[in-house]
Amino acid sequence: MDKNSKLSAKQSMLSLTSPTKLHVIPNEKNKIAKRKGKITLGNVTNTINRPTLIAKGGIPPLLRKTSSFFKEESPVHESLGGSGFNSLDQDTNPDRFIPKVQHSQNTKCFDLEEDPEEIKPPPNASPSKHLSAQTKKMFKQKVANACGLDMNQRILQYMPLPPQPSLDRPIFSIGGRQTYNFEAKSKGLAKLRKINTNPERILDAPGFQDDFYLNLISWSKKNVLAIALDNTVYLWDGESGDVNLLVELNTTCTSLTWSDDSCHISIGKNDGNVEIWDAEPMTHVRTMRSGLGVRIGSQSWLDTLCVTGSKSGEVQINDVRIKNHVVQTWERHQGEVCGLSFREDGIQLASGANDNTVMIWDTRQNNDPMWTKRNHKAAVKAISWHPEITNLLATGGGSLDKYIHFWNTTTGNRLSSIDTGSQVSSLHWGQSYSKHSNCMDTEIVATGGTPNNCITVYNYETKFKVAEIQQAHDSRIVSSQLSPDGTTIASVGGDENLKFYRVFDEKRKRRYLDDRSHGYTDKLDTKSHDDDDSQRSPSKSTYIIR
Repeated sequence: MDKNSKLSAKQSMLSLTSPTKLHVIPNEKNKIAKRKGKITLGNVTNTINRPTLIAKGGIPPLLRKTSSFFKEESPVHESLGGSGFNSLDQDTNPDRFIPKVQHSQNTKCFDLEEDPEEIKPPPNASPSKHLSAQTKKMFKQKVANACGLDMNQRILQYMPLPPQPSLDRPIFSIGGRQTYNFEAKSKGLAKLRKINTNPERILDAPGFQDDFYLNLISWSKKNVLAIALDNTVYLWDGESGDVNLLVELNTTCTSLTWSDDSCHISIGKNDGNVEIWDAEPMTHVRTMRSGLGVRIGSQSWLDTLCVTGSKSGEVQINDVRIKNHVVQTWERHQGEVCGLSFREDGIQLASGANDNTVMIWDTRQNNDPMWTKRNHKAAVKAISWHPEITNLLATGGGSLDKYIHFWNTTTGNRLSSIDTGSQVSSLHWGQSYSKHSNCMDTEIVATGGTPNNCITVYNYETKFKVAEIQQAHDSRIVSSQLSPDGTTIASVGGDENLKFYRVFDEKRKRRYLDDRSHGYTDKLDTKSHDDDDSQRSPSKSTYIIR
């Protein structure tokens, strides 16, 4: 057979058996037929044994990464290891290749809502980074609204949905009580605030105890600040700047608090007793003995009632007008009570302790607390009630927790949280004027310890950081107080310095939006059928301590 006839036989064979024009080695019968020059259709259509194709690099031509679609290693290639394509069965048809997409890739591709951790900056990030993250979040929200999409929508997600939140209503009723909805429907972009990072005044505080669980500073409504230095108590007059020695005790002072009338000051001692002093004549009035024999680390006043928290976990309610002053003792905490605060109307009392719990008590009842919250992972010392929204409470945890939690004390629900990245030793509510929204923004300031010993201001609506004073002290900030006009923070730490920082604007009248009337109301109606006027605490007036 000549060369042309052999070539035509090969071409006819390839055209019938292999549309991809691959080289085919015929079997023995085909070789015999070739020699005789008798190639028939029956001979060509017999089963042909095709050898294994070994492409350069161990990957078949059809699977080579010639397209930008293949950006990651192919799962098929990874399963082959170093053996290449030889390990595949010869019956496998590699004509089509559909890549496998991992579950994590699926989630990243089809989840409209980005991971909150990717949007939220680290706790110790600067306010500018918080603003950048907030801007990104607002931009995503606006794009989603323009496209008619829901940021919380899940596409091609077959995992179980999280629990549904409470209904988002501007005003909701619980047993006849109308309560302000803490979460605003539309959160504006909180601007960064400029605050003076230099203190307005610095006072020496030698002998100040660097103990996180003690409350050794208190600022009265008459602008007189009291501070305990070891076993002595000093009074600083904010108007004149004079400093006077009130008393030198025979034991260590562990807590002090001004009364509601700002005339008397109670001093807790290491032996478990509490002394009450009249600040104007600087005279001792009486001594209340707890009988516990352990230090009194926290106090809070409500008219003629002085509540004390002990190291052994007891909360005692003392009536300073009567001889047998202990009228009630609550023994629910398992650690030292380091935070106590009455609500403005006196109906509720919040207590925090070293057992990592927050308890909210109804002062009209004498038994168990209304709510016991265990969300914190460290001691809870920082407790602050909102001055206008009476059932809004903020609590802060210690060095192992670093969180601020916001609570609705009417329902017991946790509203939101802020990761501060540092120990929270005190919390104070404030406000600042926003030119963007032409209103006062609600803010909260937190003082902390390591790593930056900073004073940080957060916008309550957005939970983002708007201002910060880093290295406010050379060591951790143990305690702080807010001035009577609500503008200045007095902080004291282990560096034995008392510093005054101006962080808030002067108080102005706030207006809350009422969706029912599409107007504004100047006062929140929080009264219910259960809140009878006769059950409320009496109006503040002068009283006599016996």
